[in-house]
Formats: sequence, structure tokens, C-alpha cells
Amino acid sequence: MIAIDADSCISFSNMGLFVGGDDWMHPEISTPTHELVFVIKGSIFIEEAGTKFALSRGDMLLLNAGAVHKGYEKSDGASFFWLHFFAENPERFCVKHARITDVYNCVSFFSRLNHLAKTGADKALVESMLLAFLLEKKSLAAEKNKLFHDVREFIRINVAAAPKVKDVAGKFGYNPDYLSRVFTANCGLPLKKFIDKERLNFICGLLQTTTLTLKEIAAKASFEDENALIKFFGNRCGCTPTHFRNRCYDSHLNNS
Repeated sequence: MIAIDADSCISFSNMGLFVGGDDWMHPEISTPTHELVFVIKGSIFIEEAGTKFALSRGDMLLLNAGAVHKGYEKSDGASFFWLHFFAENPERFCVKHARITDVYNCVSFFSRLNHLAKTGADKALVESMLLAFLLEKKSLAAEKNKLFHDVREFIRINVAAAPKVKDVAGKFGYNPDYLSRVFTANCGLPLKKFIDKERLNFICGLLQTTTLTLKEIAAKASFEDENALIKFFGNRCGCTPTHFRNRCYDSHLNNS
């Protein structure tokens, strides 16, 4: 057992690599240990205490000791590392769900850890390696979470200027693809689609709360002209801005 502080400790139990066949589904179980799942192939579908997780390659999930977890959908050819450990206050050093970007390095780490565990290596070595790995991933997750919130706020404040992905990434000093992955992990949308969603919300707000013409709204939302605004709006809402405005107006009258 390794103690981090007075309230947090970890004790390794066992681990292995699971390789599933066709139509496999996780059985319904509850264990006295916490379980770490790291997916390296395919997808697995796990429900814990009413919360469903759809995991694919690179996803890591912490299943809590004593909590019932089970599959809720079948998988074909899924493969994942599983690792059981005892712990006090695991939230101190481990995130609940993380999307790992350096998958190859993590596969290498779990493979090495599994080899050490199976060949009778000093348990303290296994625990110290595991703890260092978990703390690193928790730190990266916190960093990404802060980055997501900072960038999201920047987009919200500057949405009228129609910020572009490359400009936003450059503002924060990150690669556009990396920043897009951060947004996908945090809100389910890549950065471009998130910006478009915020622009659409901005436009809808102007249509609902002002009497500005489409030409004036286009200028406020940084479109070249009202035709560009109409095309952008129609592709995302399936109707024209005018139809949307009239529909909202009619709804207001009907409910008054």
C-alpha cells in the first residue's frame, strides 16, 4: 500500500488483458475493489449506478468499489486492460472518465505493468508506477478542463466577431486539432461546430429580441452579407431567419 497523504492511499490487487469475442456484454457484478478499465480496441458499453458509459479506444474509466456495474449493449471484438485496486479517497488521484490522447504510450504502460504484476515484481514498484500514471492523467485532465472553460468563455465574449478555429488556437498557443479534441472530450462537439453553435445562438437571440433587419444582423454577426447569414442559418436550422422570427412571434402571441 502507498499513502499519498493522511486520507488517500492505494493498494494494487490484480490486473489483466481482456479480449472479447462477438456479441460480448459485460456481466452484472459488484467488487470490493475499484476497477480501472482502459479500452484498446473496439467499444464497450458499461452502466454503473444508472449512468451509462460508451467507451472506445483510448477511453479510461474508474468503476467504484461496491457499485454494481453491467453491460447495457453488446460489443464485437472489444479488448481492454482491467486493473483492480483498493483505495481510500480514489478521487484524490484518479479521474472518473478520461479520454487518453497518447494511446500507444498508455498501451505500452499497461502492458509493462501487467508483465510486472504477472511475473511477481515488487508490489511497491507496481503501485508507485500506477500512482504516478494516475496522478499524471488527473493533472492533464484538470489542465484540459481549465483550457476548455477559458476558450469557451473567450468564444462567448467574441462570438459576434465570428472567431475562426486557427485564430482561437493561436490565441491560446495550441494546435487546432488538439484544441478541437479537448472540446470534443468536454462537450461532445469539435471546436468548429461549437463556434457555429454559439454563432447560431447569438443570431437567434437577435432575431427573438430585436427588430434589426437581416442585413443589420448579418453585419453584427460578421457575415459578408445577408445571403451568407441566410445560408448559414438554413443549413443549421432548416428554415430561414425570417421564418424562425415569425414562428417565435406567433408563439409569443398564442401564449400571451
